[in-house]
Amino acid sequence: MTNKTGYCFSKIVFLLMAVTIGTFGQQAKPSGQPISVDPKNPHYLLWKNQPTVLVGSSEHFSSVIDPDFDFKRYLATVSSIGLNHTRIFLGDYAEEEGDFGMVDNPLAPAPGHFLAPWARSSVPGYALGGTKFDLDHWNPAYFERLHAFMHEAEERNIIVEVVFFFVGPKWDELPLNPRNNINQTTPVDHLHYLTLDNGNILARQEAYCRKLIRELNQYNNVIFNIVNEPWYENQEHPGFASQPPHATKLWIGKVSDWITDEESKLPKKHVISADISNQGPVISDQDLNGPYARLSIFNVHYDDNADSLRLNPNISRVFSFNETGFNGVEDQQYRTQGWNYMLSGGGIYDNLDFSFSVGHEDGSSQPRFTTKTYDTGGSAALRGQLKILLDFMNSIPFASMTPDNSVVVGGADEWRALTWDGHAYAIWFPGDGPIEPRLLLPAGNWRFEWVDILSGKVATEVDRSAEWVRVVHGMRGGGGVALRIFPDESAAVPAQAPGAP
Repeated sequence: MTNKTGYCFSKIVFLLMAVTIGTFGQQAKPSGQPISVDPKNPHYLLWKNQPTVLVGSSEHFSSVIDPDFDFKRYLATVSSIGLNHTRIFLGDYAEEEGDFGMVDNPLAPAPGHFLAPWARSSVPGYALGGTKFDLDHWNPAYFERLHAFMHEAEERNIIVEVVFFFVGPKWDELPLNPRNNINQTTPVDHLHYLTLDNGNILARQEAYCRKLIRELNQYNNVIFNIVNEPWYENQEHPGFASQPPHATKLWIGKVSDWITDEESKLPKKHVISADISNQGPVISDQDLNGPYARLSIFNVHYDDNADSLRLNPNISRVFSFNETGFNGVEDQQYRTQGWNYMLSGGGIYDNLDFSFSVGHEDGSSQPRFTTKTYDTGGSAALRGQLKILLDFMNSIPFASMTPDNSVVVGGADEWRALTWDGHAYAIWFPGDGPIEPRLLLPAGNWRFEWVDILSGKVATEVDRSAEWVRVVHGMRGGGGVALRIFPDESAAVPAQAPGAP
């Protein structure tokens, strides 16, 4: 739908948006570099000059858009546990109470309270309460809250994945839907919102995206997530693991161009992610070198078996399992998914935690759903157990290691392993009961450290035999045990290998 009229409209929108309100939050910019891809191993991130993995248990993405949510209390809770990641929606999307059977849904602000980047007009009639939006003017209160949140997160060393777009089943409630603004956006259906064929909405999306990039450029602790679940009700093919259609992939490529172009004029450069599928698709060379070329992080949802890693072993990007849930209320489901994903080579794991809600920003509420279809969980106990996972990953030289399950040859039903041959081994055994795994290790003295994944307690034993095939003994309890192995002569964890893959 590109034509001379559309081109002129786009330019007018940018001029209006630029002159109406400048950049908010001109506080002192943090020194140092933004989180980035590790140049020695692009399966992982680099933060403060150290290879980094991220583990979080995020509230339902509403920290900025719901003014009733106490994000300081929430971030203090995350920080006190020691987790280092959260995820937020930036304001083109909100829900209403009862959506997906959720009770006390943080992403459903009280009627009229939804805080978006755009100012409200004086015209009544927004679908979720209050007046309609005026897309030609920004909302100072929103940007003040956004900057306060980002500063608080950066002070607490929490990396924030910020999500620009989502449509899901809520197109009728989105600010860019013509029924919800006074600016006569093009009346398209929800299937076209995340495509290049959406009329004058595309220019509005670009103005919104570039504005937020300018506002957020000063922060080091930010990842730009283009879109949440772009396959929702708009799949490439039937089936739970479907990718979005080609038209949406092209739109993702266009948004990544906006981000790269806008940041080319700004001091800092940030990594870009996008949600690519539920579970794990095979990522084609056509997508990898086309619309996904600028993406550094591939996000998947509900990837219980780490299929995204198993099916794409040779793709040099960070893989992120950044939304769990809907497997019941028991902690074990989500703890198991985290260990499985990270010990399969994942770089990010973020549990969707419904124990956070308005009035319970310390994560003390009981997740409640009116339908079993969307039943999910979250708890203080689970967050503590995910911290044990993060500590385990930080206790091994993961950026020098690769997934390799062949180090175990028997004595256990299932396992996941990261290895750096001759230097370090990390193995997770799920389930309960005794195990006697047989391990293929080079001859030498080895120190075996068994980690209780519920308590974090460590039991150490040393094998000084000369056999190549080791037999070690461990006891699993409460859903699994983790094992790390180092040469016994090492007094400390081995350093990351220079030039790791």
